[in-house]
Amino acid sequence: MRLIVAFLLSFLLLGQSPAFAFYQIDGDFTMNDSCEAYTSFRKKTGPVTLETGKVYPVLGRNKETGDYFNIKVDGQTKWVNKSCGEFNPDGQIISETEGDDTEALTGQSCSIERCVDKYVLAISWQPAFCQTKRSKPECISQTAERYDATNFTLHGLWPDRASYCGVSYEDKSDDKQGDWDDLPPLDLDEQTTSDLAVLMPGVQSYLHRHEWVKHGTCDGRDEDTYYDISLDLLREVNDSEVQELFAENIGKTITRSQIDKAFENSFGEGAAKSVKVRCRDGLFSEFQIKIRRPLVGDKLADILLPTKTGFCDDLFVDPAGF
Repeated sequence: MRLIVAFLLSFLLLGQSPAFAFYQIDGDFTMNDSCEAYTSFRKKTGPVTLETGKVYPVLGRNKETGDYFNIKVDGQTKWVNKSCGEFNPDGQIISETEGDDTEALTGQSCSIERCVDKYVLAISWQPAFCQTKRSKPECISQTAERYDATNFTLHGLWPDRASYCGVSYEDKSDDKQGDWDDLPPLDLDEQTTSDLAVLMPGVQSYLHRHEWVKHGTCDGRDEDTYYDISLDLLREVNDSEVQELFAENIGKTITRSQIDKAFENSFGEGAAKSVKVRCRDGLFSEFQIKIRRPLVGDKLADILLPTKTGFCDDLFVDPAGF
């Protein structure tokens, strides 16, 4: 009987012949590109289009190091290729230690055992984001004169391959369903709150709560410190030749080589190798900059790490407005 049940379960999960393997894992999959997901990835049956930026619960993989993740899409299970996004495992949390650990949680020092040592700083071009999210409050209110029309904005600061550290089931469920306004308010001082309103316009949609619950909880520091560090790093990019390049070419097309040169001039030789460029339908959308765990006062040039740089080349710098 157990063999029959296992056989049927495998068949249902895969949506195809039970001869295929199924490696069970928990986590979520964040779409970096618009891709098709299938009921059967080999037969390409039951295709659905997944949107860039959407997050889907992961149920498993076709094998331990396989190329396809089994995800839940509108109540159905589908297979999506790993190249379409990034997998974030559940349960990768900051380790518990004995004794008083207040210093480790809130201070500058943090051992590798307690904290993730690699991060991604994700900064967006808001007008391009708003092309596909026109109903969001921050997009409805955007104008050509507002700061985010000519400067990069904060998407998030992501500890590498770690998410939802110590987060309750209720908060995690609210976050994954997009009910970000139901997430707990953050303990931010007046200055940080004011700065976020300008540098992270997504706060109008409670993006800051989502980013904290999913990523910030794995940082090991308090909410205010986490966002102060994030905003300081963002400001460096907005005070650089990179921002100047984009601001001077709004409504025009720029090349990846121009972007690389601006990063190298601003942050030193080799800096461009730390920058993944995201685009969609020819529009530049985001930089994802690989860095080591940033401390208060760290300069971006001193913490850069090499990464996959993406495949975007000719990029249109979208102006504010639809």
